[in-house]
Amino acid sequence: MGDFVTWMRATGVSEWVRSDPMTWPIMEMLHFIGMSLLLGVIGTLDFRLLGFMKGIPMAALRKLMPWGIAGFVINMVTGVLFFVGAPDQYLKNPAFYVKILFLLIAGLNALIFETRWGSRVLELGPLDRTPTAFKVAGVVSIFSWFMVLYWGRMLPFIGNAF
Repeated sequence: MGDFVTWMRATGVSEWVRSDPMTWPIMEMLHFIGMSLLLGVIGTLDFRLLGFMKGIPMAALRKLMPWGIAGFVINMVTGVLFFVGAPDQYLKNPAFYVKILFLLIAGLNALIFETRWGSRVLELGPLDRTPTAFKVAGVVSIFSWFMVLYWGRMLPFIGNAF
């Protein structure tokens, strides 16, 4: 792992992230904006799946998905830049691996939901009972995204335990 970290830190992108004093804070700001977009859209959809806010049509909420996807892309780009800029800070940190695990769970949950029930969710009317499968997907999503957020926030506090 040491050779990989040494190689990664020697790249131009890593040097840029570390050397410019404004790059890291700007990336943090963009990461927060991306997270707000992502979790704002996904959280609202998930609460609707749980049966709350029944007066809001699912079709209207689904129109917000491009904003959630934009937030995810912003977070993915800034997250990769954080990693490239300080790989040693992440590779030796157990919080990083737990965060990635929950990110994968959230992604897998979304993939399963979209492929199995994505079109059916648009048929959900304001007076309809929310199917149990939708509720389970909503709970898994809310929990996994909360864990991504929590473990991401714990990165600087847990530190390099390995």
